[in-house]
Amino acid sequence: MIEVPFGQPQNANLLRREPLAGPITNVRTGCHDMGVILGSVNLAACASADATNVFDIGANSHPGGSLADPVFLYTVSEPGVGQAGTNGRWHSATFSWDGKVLILGWEPGGGSEPECQTTDPDVDKSLFFYDAHTGAKLGQWVLPRGQDGIAENCTVHNYNIVPLRNGRYIAVGGHYQAGTWATEFTDPAHPVTIGWSDPPAISPPDLGGAWSSYWYDNFIYESSITEGLNVYRLSGNATGGALRLGHLNPQTQEFSLP
Repeated sequence: MIEVPFGQPQNANLLRREPLAGPITNVRTGCHDMGVILGSVNLAACASADATNVFDIGANSHPGGSLADPVFLYTVSEPGVGQAGTNGRWHSATFSWDGKVLILGWEPGGGSEPECQTTDPDVDKSLFFYDAHTGAKLGQWVLPRGQDGIAENCTVHNYNIVPLRNGRYIAVGGHYQAGTWATEFTDPAHPVTIGWSDPPAISPPDLGGAWSSYWYDNFIYESSITEGLNVYRLSGNATGGALRLGHLNPQTQEFSLP
């Protein structure tokens, strides 16, 4: 946990080095990415190996916990994700803006392998939704279009959540050669795709595609490995009324919504 003052970044300081629970099987451990939500929620999730760690980091319904002294709450594991022999690990973690849902993704094949083909198992090309306070699984979204071109490197990769006050949950993510996808998971057990940009496979085969796609102030910013920056607009009732943030760190949600 590192604190960086906006006005004086040279005064950055280490708040805490927190040990992790896990791994469950014989794989490497350590946080790949960490998602934090502040406001009245104050939770942090470390996407780690085969056991995502969730911590209490401030005032909320859990006793104790702060940024300087997190309190471990639970781990999340998923059959076929991150365990020895699966060729990947938990990769990304974020929360719905009300702090009720934890959204996790993993990276089989390290982002360079074609893990989203029609014949691949669902677990290789999914977002996973969990109750953020208990870790109970709520559902998962499976990429609906098989990436069956020659060697289309693909995993469900870097994403964030649209900040909405209307109670809807919308995830926007970049998934390498699967492109950019927007998914509504207001009912996490029945997520629905609401938009996508899935370009043709790169020819000749090469590492490419959308490394990350993030929603920010009514636009989607896609970081494409071979093309640079692509910007999209997704409009409609699902994303209507999204908050304008002023600035964005996709891994730190600096406030929460009721």
